[in-house]
Amino acid sequence: MPAAEASFNVVFVCTGNICRSPMAEQILSELAAKKKLPITVTSAGVMAMTGEPMTPQTAEVMKARGYKPVAHKAKDLTPQILDRADLVITMTLEHRSELARMLPKASKYSFTFDEFARLINFLRTEPEFSAEFKKKPKETREQYLKRAISEAVLLRGMVPTGEEPKDVMDPYGESIEVYNEVSEQIDAMTRVVVDWMAA
Repeated sequence: MPAAEASFNVVFVCTGNICRSPMAEQILSELAAKKKLPITVTSAGVMAMTGEPMTPQTAEVMKARGYKPVAHKAKDLTPQILDRADLVITMTLEHRSELARMLPKASKYSFTFDEFARLINFLRTEPEFSAEFKKKPKETREQYLKRAISEAVLLRGMVPTGEEPKDVMDPYGESIEVYNEVSEQIDAMTRVVVDWMAA
């Protein structure tokens, strides 16, 4: 959806911005477009390999999962990118700590991927919370997303989401099997996010 029509901004963060975060960016973009969700999606790296495309292995596993990877150029995470975001999803706890140092207020609306997927899954399926995590008849989709993320932020430390969040492993320099494993994990968690957005 054109940026002019979207006002809910999602940013994915990893290290080099050539493997994990572009995978998540492009999967979410493609799935959101199919559901006509009014969001914009971007990605950046805390130590980005600026200007580089996603790795060939990243593109390969994306295609194998049925996605159509588009041109990508790695870019550095900046305070400006964080300031414009409504939701920041990082691949590791260390990435989240790094962005909190970069723009402290962003720590309020940033989550590790595993933490966010498990939190949203819990809030959408637990009877005590599930009614609040659906769009109300008079809300626009954008209003719902902004309300839901505000509520998720408030509830993040109050609900039992199980074990400690797991980092998404960096596949850079690893085998194609590792890339496949990482893409499967990212794909599954992204689908949880899309289901929440479309509820």
